[in-house]
Amino acid sequence: MFWDEIKKHYEAGSAHQFLLHFNVDDLLYDEVYGYLPTVNYLMEQLNVLGCDFVLGYNMARGVYRPTIGQWRNRQKMLKLIPEDHKEDESENRRPRINSRMAFHKPHEDPFFNMEPMPSQELRQRLKRLIGQGRTTVGLVIDMLEQLTPNHSALTDIVDETQLLFNQIQNWASDLEVRGRRHVILLVTRNTSDIHPNLTVQPEIPMVVIPFPDYEERLRFIERLHDVADGASQMRKTLGNNREREALARETIGLNLLGVHDVVQQAVTAEQKAGGEPVLSYRRESLRTFSHGILELGDTHPGPSDDGWYVMRVIRDIADGLKNQDLRRVPRGVLCLGPPGTSKAYAARVLAGESNIPLVQLRYASQVGEVTLNINENGNSYERNLTAALNYIRSIAPAVVFMDEIEQASPHTAMHPDERTQTMPHALLNAISDASLHGQVIWVGASQRPDLMPPIFRRYGIFDTKLIMLPPNSGGRTIILQIFCQGQTSGNINFQALVGSAETDGLTWRDLFLIVQRANNLARRNNRDRFTENDLRQALNDFVPDYSREMQTFMGLLALREANSRRMIPDGLLPEYQEFVEGNRIDKTGINKRLMELSNQLGLHD
Repeated sequence: MFWDEIKKHYEAGSAHQFLLHFNVDDLLYDEVYGYLPTVNYLMEQLNVLGCDFVLGYNMARGVYRPTIGQWRNRQKMLKLIPEDHKEDESENRRPRINSRMAFHKPHEDPFFNMEPMPSQELRQRLKRLIGQGRTTVGLVIDMLEQLTPNHSALTDIVDETQLLFNQIQNWASDLEVRGRRHVILLVTRNTSDIHPNLTVQPEIPMVVIPFPDYEERLRFIERLHDVADGASQMRKTLGNNREREALARETIGLNLLGVHDVVQQAVTAEQKAGGEPVLSYRRESLRTFSHGILELGDTHPGPSDDGWYVMRVIRDIADGLKNQDLRRVPRGVLCLGPPGTSKAYAARVLAGESNIPLVQLRYASQVGEVTLNINENGNSYERNLTAALNYIRSIAPAVVFMDEIEQASPHTAMHPDERTQTMPHALLNAISDASLHGQVIWVGASQRPDLMPPIFRRYGIFDTKLIMLPPNSGGRTIILQIFCQGQTSGNINFQALVGSAETDGLTWRDLFLIVQRANNLARRNNRDRFTENDLRQALNDFVPDYSREMQTFMGLLALREANSRRMIPDGLLPEYQEFVEGNRIDKTGINKRLMELSNQLGLHD
């Protein structure tokens, strides 16, 4: 747990000031007092650590004292303890926080009744408090982004806020403060929202407060169940042991307050907790939390056989994950090929086969005005990206899908010489982070790998490349049969419909749209099922998004990237087959053909 990391540093005398970030607005479990808000939990742990005097500060409340006693009423409100709960002796086996300090009239104490904004008096009082050695102090400064925002004005203008900021920085390297065994906790939601000086000081370890894992979510759900009356709706909503375990799995990516919300919604609706309402809540929570940068993706199990060549690679990766054999698990997978060749579907199947969540990362150009920024200085995407990446780390293992990966650089141009170093640094660091191997599988999809940022070609990141091309005659026939299952009437000769060279170039997506349109034709004629004639009419009416030459150009770009024959379709259309012989790919010939197509399509200046 994250507190063990703080305790380890403190007991070793290697640090006394810590920067806590990410899931700072949640409930955390204390062995004596149960579930407490994060700040209350931190203050109680400082008490356990041996601090004689524990207090908090933020610019909204000013200096404040712990409120463990007051939290009891909130626990009753959240139904975390019974309404008629009374403390027993077991709850008092730990000394009450600040019990050794004399507070006869705290409401009259000027230290707790000063204006909350930074002032000379506040700064001097805190300085004297931290400077004395008679009493060990534990100080929690939360909502740090309000006090030390990531804004140039904080260093350009010298005022009381700047002076307090400087004082906080100086405490980190003050060995006398360390020798007096004081502890200072700085708390913020997003490290990108605070002044960078606090994130680069080696004397201030950065500690992530993560989202709860499966065991923590299950314990919380069991608490809600056990506290409820035996005949209550809460007991009915949470169900039996198996149903509660399933709910704990379904709520991955939610903090405990989120779990509480979905349970209460189900109680109000007098329904079982789980299913679509939980999925919908997770999807909306993720979108809101990441300001639109992350979206929850659907996962699918793959076909039972290995007829689709991609499944051989996916099942190998999934088995490696399940058996913790990281030699079989790449850090990243690139799905390359023209649009409509099931690149996104491959990511969904990889997550489904591995039984891990899938999230889709959206780029700055895709998010647009959805992003929010506390300080409005133009870096909103990168700031919110930091929180989004922390979320990914928190739910790992996970698959992160990056569609149209050539757009990952915010200002990617169509001209290679204009692809400047505009990739967000946080994303670069995360993709390059070797410690995430086996925890995060980055799946990138591209129809124009020639425009990918150079970072994606670095050794060890996207070494696994799946080349996804339009299916050949046999493949189209099988795909059309699958899409038509349970929707047709009469005998249909699928081979006659899509088996000829005239339908070469049709992709998975094209065939899906054709079936959809055939179904619409039947519905317009008051029929529940469509016929071969409906299919033929939809097929004859269909116009592909790209010319055959452009599709071939994108397909050859993908084929040129191949580094394994096993990761290329078994059956190829003629325009690709001519460059493949056995396990050899004629990349020189591909380059020559690409130049011809480029000139023909007018892609060069």
